[in-house]
Amino acid sequence: MMTTSFDTVIIGGGPAGLSAAIYLARFRRSVLILDQGSGRWDTAEVNENYFGFPEGIHTRQLRELGLQQAQKFGALCQEESVSMIRREHLQDETQFRVQTAAQTYSARTIIIATGVRDHYFGLPEHQDFLGASLFWCITCDGPKTTDKKVVMIGNNDEVACTALQLLRYTKELTLVTNSTELNISAKWQERLNKFNVPVVVKTVIGLEGANHHVRAVVLEEGQEIPAEVVFNGQGAQPNSELAMSLGVAVDEKQYILTSDEQRTNIPFVYAAGDVTRLFSHQIVTAAHEGSMAAQAANYDMYLPEQRL
Repeated sequence: MMTTSFDTVIIGGGPAGLSAAIYLARFRRSVLILDQGSGRWDTAEVNENYFGFPEGIHTRQLRELGLQQAQKFGALCQEESVSMIRREHLQDETQFRVQTAAQTYSARTIIIATGVRDHYFGLPEHQDFLGASLFWCITCDGPKTTDKKVVMIGNNDEVACTALQLLRYTKELTLVTNSTELNISAKWQERLNKFNVPVVVKTVIGLEGANHHVRAVVLEEGQEIPAEVVFNGQGAQPNSELAMSLGVAVDEKQYILTSDEQRTNIPFVYAAGDVTRLFSHQIVTAAHEGSMAAQAANYDMYLPEQRL
């Protein structure tokens, strides 16, 4: 029968959660990763800017290697979705009850690494293209647009700024608002016009293409804009509902607030990865945050005599 009591339960098995698991398991802490089996890593994406892989590495493969590494040091992983976390005070210590459909687990500490949900409004059939010709991060994938026909989808100043930054890679660029109203400020409209970036104020209804490769962005009334690459700038929602149910503090966009050691405002609860806004949304920074959360949790579990 599986143990149900752990030093740390990590919710989320992406780069942040797995990094935390590796560190904690090597500290000889008992660790359980609860992961629903999908995330930003679960695409056709080849990551080209993670240190140590000169030919790039598929994000699914990187995640699998990280899972194997965590399990090598003794971390356990269950593909389960967490429905509730409850904090309890037992004698002189705090315990957390973590509820899934299959089981209730207890933990001395919790690390929340639940990531975000990207918004793909108007793109009902996008999964086949995601990570291959449909991207959301210029830092990760800007170079993949070099000299290609690119459509940027979004409708605010941040999207306009990203569109202009894409001119580092290609001049064949169109911005589509995916709205019948233009929400880009006059300043950024002027900048787009200065660099001859067309702005199409229409609604997107889908993508055309095959075998992971986009051919066109389809607009209302069937109009098509040729595209080899699509950048989605329609934002994301942090998966912070579980954290908020515990009373964890979040910012105005519901990203979890943490210290630079990944502690939240709730003792023995930590957060790491894209669900926070401490660092940029990169695999390398998610792994860093996971390692910091693990070190903070490990330190907080030491006996008083083991602390400075």
